[in-house]
Amino acid sequence: MDDHASQVDKNKLGLDELVQIALQIGAGIIDVVTISTSDILVEEDLANMCREPRCAFYGLSANCPPYVSGPYELRRIMEICTYALAIKMDAPTGWLMTDERLVIMRLLHEIVADIERAAIERGYTNSKAFAAGSCKEIFCNKQLSCRMLTNNGPCRNPQYARPSIEAYGVNVHELTKTTGWFINPRDSNEANINKVPMAAAIYGLVLIG
Repeated sequence: MDDHASQVDKNKLGLDELVQIALQIGAGIIDVVTISTSDILVEEDLANMCREPRCAFYGLSANCPPYVSGPYELRRIMEICTYALAIKMDAPTGWLMTDERLVIMRLLHEIVADIERAAIERGYTNSKAFAAGSCKEIFCNKQLSCRMLTNNGPCRNPQYARPSIEAYGVNVHELTKTTGWFINPRDSNEANINKVPMAAAIYGLVLIG
């Protein structure tokens, strides 16, 4: 077996372990799929939607535009990281329309951050986690401002606050197709009608490298 094949086998073994760790961290509330980073579609137009139409949290966090490099930076990381763990968390649709969404989104940030740390501890030192939503709203919604921006100080929640997946232009719709999570609600044949989810989903991504 050549060195390249040996490295690929080693990576697959490590990824299998990380998937199991991720499922343990998620404690039965997440689904995890390993994908190639080459299958992640990144679009500037999606990242630009943070600015126009303007997100309510645009410019309020160091993890959101215009303070992140967005798609350019993500593509750079994807050149280093061959694989990624895609994370899906279901939640009752009604929750995502109320303040309950902050609890769910915070939990997602905590989970992807823990997976990122587990990957780094196992030698994947370039690993990087992303999750849905603005960390300003999720972690510091009672704070007047992001301390990293106003005082050039440390983040209040460095252990868990992660960059917004939206800010980096990840096409989540295409991601759900790649992972097999996508269900077309118009496809109502008998084989699929019971698969249409009764809950909404939010997504995270951990690049492994």
